[in-house]
Amino acid sequence: MQLRALDPHHPEADSWHAAFRAGIVAGREEPTVAGAESTLTSLRTTASNATLDRQAYGAWDGDECLGGIIVNLPRAANTHTTEFELAVAPEHRHRGAGTALYEAGLALARAHGRRVISTELHVPLTQSLTEHDGGRFALARGFDSKLQERRYLLGLPAAPVAADLPAGYRLHTWTGPVASDSAADFAAMSTLMEQDVPTGERDHEPTVVTADQVQRSDERLATAGWGLVTALLRGPDGTPAGYTRVFVNSDRLHAQQDDTFVLRAHRGHRLGAVLKSANLAQLTEQFPGVRHLHSWTADGNDAMIATNRRFGFRPVETLHVMEGPVPQT
Repeated sequence: MQLRALDPHHPEADSWHAAFRAGIVAGREEPTVAGAESTLTSLRTTASNATLDRQAYGAWDGDECLGGIIVNLPRAANTHTTEFELAVAPEHRHRGAGTALYEAGLALARAHGRRVISTELHVPLTQSLTEHDGGRFALARGFDSKLQERRYLLGLPAAPVAADLPAGYRLHTWTGPVASDSAADFAAMSTLMEQDVPTGERDHEPTVVTADQVQRSDERLATAGWGLVTALLRGPDGTPAGYTRVFVNSDRLHAQQDDTFVLRAHRGHRLGAVLKSANLAQLTEQFPGVRHLHSWTADGNDAMIATNRRFGFRPVETLHVMEGPVPQT
C-alpha cells in the first residue's frame, strides 16, 4: 500500500473520489455526498479560499485507490482545530488504509499547530457508537462524541404545507448567490445563528461572518456546482427577520437543508414554517429532479423537530460530531 498527497488536477483524482465516496455511503440510507465535481473543485481552488485550507491524501494499491482523507484547516476562526473527513471503501477495510490515512492527517495537523481534531460520524439509528466501525475507530483514538444531531429525510416531491405569512412581513426568494445588497444582512444573521445554534461540548468558538465571506462562499459553492435556494423574511420595519437556505448537490438528486434561522424578536409566529414552505416550493420548481431533502437537527431543538415533522421529514441516522486531541510526538 502506498500513501500519497492527492493532486486534484491529476486524472487519478476521479478514482480517489470514487473510493472516498464508497466509504462514506456504505451502510447508510439515501446518504447525501458531495459529487466529484464539487469536491475536486474545492480542493483545486483551496489557495483562493480565505476561510479554509483543504488538503487530501489517498491510500493506493497499485492503480486502485482504497480510500481517502480530506483535512480541513480553518484559516479565519477556530484556527486551533482541524477537521478530518476519512473514508475507506468497504471492500478494502481492515488492511491498515484507515490508520495510514489518519496518521497522514495527524502529521498535517501537527505541522499547522492544531491541537483539536473534529470529525463527523453517521451512525444508523439501530447502532450505537461502539457497534459502528467508524465509532470504534474514533473511540480507540481518544475521540468523544461532543454533539449529536439526527439526520431527517424527506422524499420529494412532497405535499405542500400551509404556512400563513403574518401581516406586515415580506417574503423574498431566489436561487443562486446572495445579492451584494443583502450580503451584510446575511452576515449579521449568520453571526447570530453561530451564537444561537447548539454546539454541545465542542471546542468551538462562534464565528463572526462578514459580508465579503458570505459572497465569496456563495460564489465558491456555485462554481463547484452547488445550487443555492434561499428564502428571506423582512419584518414590518423592513429589517431582516429570518432566512433559510437549501444547497442542491451537483447530482441534482439530493439537497441539503442548511440554516433556518429566525431572530429572537420575531419568534412565536411560526416563521420557520413560512420560510421552509416557501423555500421547498422554490426548490421543487427550480430543481424538479431533486428526490431527497436532508435536514439535521439537535435532539433538544423541539421547535425545529416539530416543524420538520409537519413537512414529513423522518429520522434515519444519528450524526455524531466527534472531537479528539492531536497527539504530540
